[in-house]
Order: sequence, then structure tokens, then C-alpha cells
Amino acid sequence: MTAIVTAAEVLAWAAEPAGPVPIGPLWEVSGLARPPGNVRDAAGQLARRTAARLGAGAPPFGSRSQIGLGPIFLAAAAGGRRQENPAALLAQAIPPAPARGNPAVWYDLIARHGLVSAVVTALDGADLAAGTVTVAPTAAAPPPSRGNGNPKGAPEPLPELLLAASPLTTVLYRPPLRALRSGTTRQATTTTLALLRQPRGQSVLAAGLAGWIPLADVLSWRASLLAQLRNDHQDLLLDVYLTARTRFGTEWDQRINWAARQLRPHSPPDPLALATLRFWAPLAAVERGTPLSRLRPLLSGQDRALALVRRHHLDQAGAA
Repeated sequence: MTAIVTAAEVLAWAAEPAGPVPIGPLWEVSGLARPPGNVRDAAGQLARRTAARLGAGAPPFGSRSQIGLGPIFLAAAAGGRRQENPAALLAQAIPPAPARGNPAVWYDLIARHGLVSAVVTALDGADLAAGTVTVAPTAAAPPPSRGNGNPKGAPEPLPELLLAASPLTTVLYRPPLRALRSGTTRQATTTTLALLRQPRGQSVLAAGLAGWIPLADVLSWRASLLAQLRNDHQDLLLDVYLTARTRFGTEWDQRINWAARQLRPHSPPDPLALATLRFWAPLAAVERGTPLSRLRPLLSGQDRALALVRRHHLDQAGAA
């Protein structure tokens, strides 16, 4: 097997993720710069499937641009992760083009997102099952064992490098932890604003940000992003919460009830329970100014979440 074969297997897996992320060698890595047609076709197929899943249209967001080599390099990095140094170099070899003012970039960004979102969520899921994921109560207050970034010279974990190479994933999932810990998430916010200007962009954001996920860092990022957009893009914020209630209402009710049980007086706060409630803090902040029934008459079922946000003062400390 070669790096091209490894990339092809990971691209095919990401189009229909099932089981663990494939693993392969990174021999003859120079071949990635001249991938055969079947590998380019696999990247295109992944982009089309990802666009369909997101509801981004065909072509995604109206972009008829070409997919670059970035997704292929990222697939090779993911599959060759046991070779840490070569995989890290591949993950950083082709930085993404900025989305702002560049409507021709979206097809490539969709392909990157299809690859990275599948790989990172699979690896995070494996870590959760093994009990090795540590979640933080907020992006600004990491646990002492994690610090505020990597020590100088320490290698960054591959999932973080993959996230840095996929702007759309930093929006819909989360930015790299180093950005969350240091509060340097401006690029992800810029990508969000660029996406809002694309056809179907707002509906993709509303669907992508509305669900519950068992990772405090992800939920806290979503709360932070929505809080940033609360004043200038209130329609998006309301669409996210309307989607949360109409598409994911049953699960959110279960998770909110669970969070309420975890946050008992005189007990250490559970980070995931706090993040679950904090997700609703931006909506509570909106309701302080205008009744939600006037803004979104179809929005309902959120009263318990908003009451818990206020009880635990999360609308003051956690809405930003």
C-alpha cells in the first residue's frame, strides 16, 4: 500500500462512515501531488454526499469551482496517523483558502468538511468510549491539566491539525482547542459570516448548530458563536433554536432534564451539564428584550431550559 491507497480508503470511508477510520502507510507520499482519477473522483463523491447531507444544494452553495488537493492530503494524514510526524506534515501541507470574498472556494471546503468532520467525530467517539476525552466547562476556562495551549515544541494532536485545515468544520463542530483556549476564534466567526452570504448558508448553519452532542467544548463553542451573532444576526440565532426544538426536541428535553439533575447544590459542577444548559443562554438573552412569541411564533418547548439558564446565572456568565 501507498499514501495514495491510504487516502483513497479514507475518502471512501468518509463518504459512508462505519466503523473505525481506516489506517494505512504513507509510502510514496509524493504521489499525492498527482492523484489518479479515481482518487479525485472519490473526493468529488465525498463533496457531493456532504453537500446533500448538509442541504447545501448541487453544486454546494452554487459554487462550481474545482476541489483541490487539500482533501486528499487530509485523507492520507488521517489514514497514516500512526506515522505521527509525516501525518502532521500532510495535515498542514495545503492550508485552506479563506472563505471571505471567495465564492469559488466552497466546493473544496465542503470536501474538506466531509473528510474532517467524519474523522474527528469518529476519533472523538472512540476517545469517549475509552474514557480518554476531557471536556472543559467553558472555552475560556480550561482544566489545569490541559493548560492554555500546547507547550512550546509539543506536537499538536492530529485531530486539532485537521480541524485547523477545515474552516467549515471549525464552524459546525468546533475550532481547534488552542483557538478555543486562547479565545482566538475570529477566523471561525469570519467563515460563519461568509457562509451566511451564500445561497442556503443560513439553513445549513441552523441545522448544523442545533443538535446536542456529548462534548462540552463543542456545545460551549456553539453558545459562544450564537452569542457573538445575537445582535447583528438574530434571525440565524432564532432559526438555530427553532431547529433545535422542531428537529431535536425530544433529545434536548432528555439532556436538559439530565443536566438539571447533575447540577445539584454543593456538588462540583458537571462540565457537560453546564455546557448543555449554556447552549440556551443566547436565547435567554434575546428573550430579555423581546418575547419570543413575537419573534418566532412556532418556537416552543424551551421554557425549562431558559429557566435553568437563569437559575444557574448562565445568561450572565455563559452567554458570551
